Amino acid sequence: MKAGAVLEYRHITPEELEDVLELQDLVYENLEEKEVLETIGRGEFSERIEQGFIIGLFDGGELKAVRAMYIPPLNDPEHLAEDGGVENREEVIYSEITFIHPEWRGQGFQTKLGRELIEKVRADGRFKYVFTTVMPTNMPSLKDKLRLGFKIINTKYMYGGKLRHVLQLNLEDPLEVSGGAERIDYRDTEWMLENGSRYIGTNFDGTTIEYYLKNEK
Repeated sequence: MKAGAVLEYRHITPEELEDVLELQDLVYENLEEKEVLETIGRGEFSERIEQGFIIGLFDGGELKAVRAMYIPPLNDPEHLAEDGGVENREEVIYSEITFIHPEWRGQGFQTKLGRELIEKVRADGRFKYVFTTVMPTNMPSLKDKLRLGFKIINTKYMYGGKLRHVLQLNLEDPLEVSGGAERIDYRDTEWMLENGSRYIGTNFDGTTIEYYLKNEK
């Protein structure tokens, strides 16, 4: 990032769709582990722009980062509301794709964009829950979600056999836990697959995740 640069966080417009696609391609090609970024296509980005929950980080008019949330179909067979025990799916929005120009990584922009979007969702007033999924070995994304207040509520295979943490952020009443912490190595996915639906993962120090028993509703 250039010294003295004037940065702007704002909603992505339909006219900037090509810039979004070009940046996504650039980021993807520069990733060593391609599975970290689940790319989406032109039509999907158009839908997210129409829904109104996609913002960009601009430097002098140049797009440097994108983060999007997504209102999922109510009949989605893998709807994440099921993992959180949320009955009204209309109160759910997903935190979805994020990507940052390779030269702009490591400066906290992913989390800053996340905070901007969360406040936008709060101001909208329709949603009480934000859900997302993270690949267990994607440490930057996991740290980002936990910093934003998300909690791990399950770990399972989904999306055709991909292992993912399911995370939930309550915008009103926080998730409640009980008992002492179980400190689990973040690579111990066997424990998570067996116990994840009964525990909530909170803090991550880069090696272990703190898990607490869920309070019964």
